[in-house]
Amino acid sequence: MLSLKCRNVNELKRLVVSSGVARRAQILERLASSSKEIKILSDAGVFLSGSLSSVHYDAKTGVASQSGQVEEWPSGIFNIKFDEHQINGELLLTPGDVFIEASRILSDPVQLEIEEGNLVEILGESADANLIRTHLQNETDEDLTYQVNNISLGLSLTRGDGHGDLFSRDHPQIIQENHHAGWTSVHIGNSMTLTFTKATVSIDDQIIFESGQLAGVLEPDLYERNAAGMNTP
Repeated sequence: MLSLKCRNVNELKRLVVSSGVARRAQILERLASSSKEIKILSDAGVFLSGSLSSVHYDAKTGVASQSGQVEEWPSGIFNIKFDEHQINGELLLTPGDVFIEASRILSDPVQLEIEEGNLVEILGESADANLIRTHLQNETDEDLTYQVNNISLGLSLTRGDGHGDLFSRDHPQIIQENHHAGWTSVHIGNSMTLTFTKATVSIDDQIIFESGQLAGVLEPDLYERNAAGMNTP
């Protein structure tokens, strides 16, 4: 069964209908099951790494692959759920990244220090950094407040270049299940999703996102690029 989510008609018009999302999800499943580590890198050289030794993962593709399965369209995201202590390093939020629950596109850099699956420090005194602090302080479950539990990889190719008109600064039009291809989200606590629009992501030595764009084995084929109105080599 396939159900259509039509809350935002403009977003539906942007989505490219193809098997690309399902193909990318299958590739990521193979990589996640046979690799040791996923790493998120920023242009500043800081990185976050997570062990893939005992993770749980699932994909929302919008493609029902067997009888009795229910899928929603549009969709396109690969979720990796970590056990405790599996994630370490630093995350650097930069202007253009998104705090989903606050519907806010960040204007200032914010650096997050993560040790053994927990956010231990937020560096920066900007309005963006203070908003993140305030949001976490208002979490209802103190045991989970600073726990980094999920990484989500966006698989949904959209028409156009995917940057200039995907959302306005006042009203970001982005939801977890329909996540622009090449974007990476980190989930903290019960209700914080920080989306990195320009990060480079690798699984072991295989780069899958490069500066917020699909790379390597996840790159769209010629048909999908044409359908999306993307420039072809």
